[in-house]
Formats: sequence, C-alpha cells, structure tokens
Amino acid sequence: MAIQETNLVNAFETTLDGAVASGANTGIALTDDPGVAAKVYLVIDPDNDSKREVILWNSGAYTDMAVTRDVDEKHGTDPAHADDTKVRLAVVKQHVEDLHDRVDAVALTGPVTGTLAAGTSAIATTLAAASITGQTELASGLALTDELLVSDAGTIKRMDVSVIADAIDGAGIDASAGTLVNAAIGKQSIWVPAAAMNPTDTNGCADIAKLDSGGNTGPDLYTLDFAGATANEHAQFSIAFPSYWNESTVTFKAYWTSETTDTDGVVWELKGVALANDNSLNTAFGTGQHVDDANIGTAKDLHITAESSAITIAGSPAAGELCYFNISRLQDDGSDTAAEDAKLIGIKLFYTVDDVHEA
Repeated sequence: MAIQETNLVNAFETTLDGAVASGANTGIALTDDPGVAAKVYLVIDPDNDSKREVILWNSGAYTDMAVTRDVDEKHGTDPAHADDTKVRLAVVKQHVEDLHDRVDAVALTGPVTGTLAAGTSAIATTLAAASITGQTELASGLALTDELLVSDAGTIKRMDVSVIADAIDGAGIDASAGTLVNAAIGKQSIWVPAAAMNPTDTNGCADIAKLDSGGNTGPDLYTLDFAGATANEHAQFSIAFPSYWNESTVTFKAYWTSETTDTDGVVWELKGVALANDNSLNTAFGTGQHVDDANIGTAKDLHITAESSAITIAGSPAAGELCYFNISRLQDDGSDTAAEDAKLIGIKLFYTVDDVHEA
C-alpha cells in the first residue's frame, strides 16, 4: 500500500447525502461530519454482503469528497449506492496496514543502508540528541544531491547543499557543482633565498654578498654572484619536504639581477637528489632542467625567469627524506652569452602535496 497518513475515530456512522453512481469518485457527500478530515477509510453499505464497499476519502470536505473506490478490490465494477445508504467509519485493516508501511519505511535504529522509500521525507522524525553519535553511513542508493538531512537539537531537518557549500567555500575547501574539493591539496611553492645557499667546493659561485639596490632608498640585496665567460658555477641548498609531499617532480623559477645594461642571455639549471636515513651523502644529482633568461637592459632590475620543465629528483624520493639541490649557471650552454656576473637573489621551488598533515 502507499505510505500515507490516514485518520480514524471511534464508532462513527452516518448516511450518504445523495446517490453514488457506479464508478463515480468525486462529489460524494456524507450527511454528517465525521469529525476528521481526509485521508479516511469509509465503508458504504457495511451490512450488505454483495454491495459492501471500502473507499478512501482522499480530499475535499465531507460534503464534497474525492475518493478512491473499492479499495479492497471486491467488485469488478464499482457498485452504485442509493441516497441515504449507511456509511460507517470502522475500517481497521487498511488503516493499520498504512501505519505498518510508514513504520517499515523509517528505520533509525542503526546506519541507513538502503534507499529511502518515496514519501518518507514527509514524516516528521525526531531523535534524542544523545543518540546522534558515531559515524553515519549512507548507502549508495541514498542520493543527497539537493538536500542534506542535519541534526538541530535532536531534530532531523533539511539543509540545501548549496548553503553548506557557500559556508565552507574558501576555507581550505572549494565547493563547486555539488563537489567538495580540498583546496590545500595540489601545487605548492617555497621560497629559497640566496642567503640559504652555499657555493660548492668545486667551481662554486662567489660567496654571498650585499648589494645596495641604489641610493639606499630600496631594499638591500644579498646575492650569489655567478661569473660570466668562465666555467659553469654552482651553489647548493637542502630541503626536508613535508611528509605529505607527493615525492614526485619539482619545478623552479630563478630570481636574479645584473649591474649592467646589456641584453645578453643567462641560463639557470636546477637538479636534485633525495637521501634517506643511512644513505651515502656522496650520491649523484639527477638530471637537471634549465631556464633561459635575458638581461632586461637596465641595471639592478629584478629578473624573474619562466617556470622550468619538471625536474626528476634522483634517489627515489620518499616521505621524510632530505633533498639536496644544485643551482648552476650554465656557461657551456649556447644561450648563456652574458660576460658579466648574474646575481642570484633566490629561487621559487614548486612541488605538489597530496595531503595536509604530517605523517
């Protein structure tokens, strides 16, 4: 049977106020008010075995009812009833069946493990606040694309998913098209200043030096100077990435300046190696990637390179390892044509995370 709320009173009896034709299901009237409103089960001509008929009063006033005929399906054709035929409100079977259907459709003693039956959302359901604990499980058949049932002081209420999305969007979680995405997961960056780097023992760049940006009106710079027209020069630094780094490739941008006004080219290269506990520190770097840049033509202007291609770090990186990096100026690259020093201010290193917490 359908899940519906039907009404019942004790010992009510009246008569039809007008004849009911066979098959008629509207405009049916009772002589007396039963004291309840639709939906109500009624029996017409209850003491006549051949013409007894159970009907469901669906809507309208008792003087103008819309009904479902022959609920018990006892008649092939709905019988006709004369004016003043007896009508009794004493139907128990159908009322109890409806009640059972409503109870069966709402099982709140444990996790929801199936699809809620149609019409269940119309039931006002209240839980004790203390019982709303632990994990709530939603089966795959329970779709909450438009609304979410939430607890407010123990009462189950509806909340539009868009309201939730608006509340959390921008707070580390992006909400779009009904999908929640952790905005903190993905590409990240870290700034490594030249002051955090050291020239290598072999073919190292010059030591860190202070550079006045001009007339003491701007920032004082601390740079590593990589000479031009000589052998490739290098500096190194190390990073212990967070454990939620995805241990994959990285990229970089170089930030540098020059004290000359020409427009010759400079080539920067970065390569890395990851070391775990008990690994030898004398382990070769992986293959580097380089970015080409040209002097802008104005002394002491800031130069920011394009982002490099992906750099594969040697040593099969894993969470908790220490990564060493080697930054170089490639004099042997045909695109490095500047004879003057290229002054490295620092690099921006890009990496990707797949979680937001340290292991």
